Amino acid sequence: MTALARSIGGHTDAFRHDFARREVELPGGALQWLQDRRRAAMTAFTAIGVPNRRVEAWKYTDLANLLEPDLLPITGSGDADERVSPLLDESNHLRLFNGFLSRCASDDAIDIVDLSALRGEVPDWLRENFGVLACGPDQPMGAASLALMRGGVAIRVRRDNSLALHFSNGASLRPCVSHCRVLLLVESGVSVRLLESHTGETSSGSLRNIGVELILNANSRLEHIRLQKDAADAVHVTSLGAMLRRDSQYRACYAALGARASRLDINIRLTGDRSEAALHHVAAVDTGIADITSVIDHASPNTRSRQLFKNVAGGHGRVVNQGRVIVREGSVKSDSHQLFKALLLSPRAEVDAKPELEIFADDVLCGHGTAIGALDEDALFYLRSRGIPEEEAKRLLIRAFLAEAVEGFGNEAIRDSLWQELEGALTKAAKASR
Repeated sequence: MTALARSIGGHTDAFRHDFARREVELPGGALQWLQDRRRAAMTAFTAIGVPNRRVEAWKYTDLANLLEPDLLPITGSGDADERVSPLLDESNHLRLFNGFLSRCASDDAIDIVDLSALRGEVPDWLRENFGVLACGPDQPMGAASLALMRGGVAIRVRRDNSLALHFSNGASLRPCVSHCRVLLLVESGVSVRLLESHTGETSSGSLRNIGVELILNANSRLEHIRLQKDAADAVHVTSLGAMLRRDSQYRACYAALGARASRLDINIRLTGDRSEAALHHVAAVDTGIADITSVIDHASPNTRSRQLFKNVAGGHGRVVNQGRVIVREGSVKSDSHQLFKALLLSPRAEVDAKPELEIFADDVLCGHGTAIGALDEDALFYLRSRGIPEEEAKRLLIRAFLAEAVEGFGNEAIRDSLWQELEGALTKAAKASR
């Protein structure tokens, strides 16, 4: 057996053995309904294992080969990090440190359950909705996050509100792994803005494995702004599953700005008539891999989806965009479009794009497009001819390229904070490309 094969099998075996040893000790070990879902999730994970390049959906991001051997499970939060989120704080602010809820400030319209302390009776809304999404064989790392969950948070929002969710991770002297889950339930007719941010210190190659479930009940709205900026040596995987019921809308702007490798693995199911999803993504990398892979499932008539991914890769950075749209039989009047665009600032940078359509219904409108290239030399010459220095001209062109994916989300203060983080990442990417 080769060293690579031992490594690939070793991570899967380690997760499986961790579950076998700790199953009854994990949070909610006495809750039969949760144990049944954990076992089903472990079965789904084991069927695929830690993904490698032989798994089609992971062929551009060989996770098994990226992970350090002998990852140590994190079983407690330790000393919580009190640094402020890169996005502006909201009055309802939750912090998770090493995957464990460390701070919770919210009003009486938000119900919160600390998943590390599950025991005895739990609310009906939690039992009905937790562990249902982001836990199947199509999202194997999400399945692992449910089976091996040590911490996380479940949230129900009962009236219009905004919420900040900040993840941070402490420095580690040896490679570790944290398995964390988040459930957000938006009740019928409610509008929510979610600001999600991820930061971390030097991690020795640790893995952050997060599973996120978003459930939007009828006629609800969720605006989701997500900033991921982990330590340069960290590996970050978030498996996001969303279910959109009748007349609900999900709008998201995701930003990936740093990690040895990051993967946002999205599966959105449009289950109700007239439900809509709009996903915008920006990435700016000078090293490492930023991977966003999405599946949008039109499972009901009159549904609509839009995807706009814009990326900038410099230095030795690599960006992966994969988007699959499924239109189920009978889902007539479905309307879907996806557009992937990327700028390469360096001959050593790489962008991989793979849009897909699977259509099993008539009377639908679906399309996709991809464009990857360098900065427009004519536009750059025009700006320089007007007395603008070369580096400033490049910065203006790159910002204009990304603006379409960022504008229209949040308020002016939130956008300013997001642009500040983007500008920092773009500066690094430009310097690495000289």
